Amino acid sequence: MKILRALVFALTGWVVSVIAIMGVGLYWPTIFPAIVRNEHYYGQGPKLLTIIGLAIIFGSPAALVGGVIGSRVPKEGGQTEQLIMAGIFGVILALPFACMGLWFFTGW
Repeated sequence: MKILRALVFALTGWVVSVIAIMGVGLYWPTIFPAIVRNEHYYGQGPKLLTIIGLAIIFGSPAALVGGVIGSRVPKEGGQTEQLIMAGIFGVILALPFACMGLWFFTGW
């Protein structure tokens, strides 16, 4: 039963991280202001969905670990607070990897 609960928390961190990575991936010209001409990056390298998919793959291990770590923080708060913290920690650990992948793409 403990393994199933840990899996639920890990997947919660992963799902919330995937949503955050997709948001960053779709709005990357706003987040990375050094990009002056967006049309330069579209069509030169891989497609945007491929880049977002790679960012999700790079951030997934950290998101899973963050979900498990986040669930361990609020032991007294109950399962709702544990799920919230699992999502928050999943995003905190996964976004640096996702941003690194998107940053790599800006120099393609």
